[in-house]
Amino acid sequence: MSYASRSERVQREIDDAIAEGWTIETETPERVVLVKRGMGSLWVHLLLVVLTGWWSWGVVNLVYGGYEYFAHAQRRVVRESDACPECGASVATVANYCGNCGTALDESRSELSESRDEFGIGT
Repeated sequence: MSYASRSERVQREIDDAIAEGWTIETETPERVVLVKRGMGSLWVHLLLVVLTGWWSWGVVNLVYGGYEYFAHAQRRVVRESDACPECGASVATVANYCGNCGTALDESRSELSESRDEFGIGT
């Protein structure tokens, strides 16, 4: 599948995600990996300034922001749902493995892999 031959559904899903603040991390003809990163909660940053700012010169805030940026990044993979990314065989949208080659499909599905709870704590 080339970039030009993406279905309208996949392109619309990518466009909608970008409009919601996601950015493209990697892009291949088979799939697009989107990422959404944050710097942590403003309230936690303020609390860290009050509790540690006088002796750490803001280093604790930088460490917390870096941790939130890298460790709690949300990733989303968008691809055509009817083909295996390894062999190209047609698979059901609810399948966890390709029936042809056995490739695990759970991480290559168009799903949001969030590291946060539903309430958006830390975003």
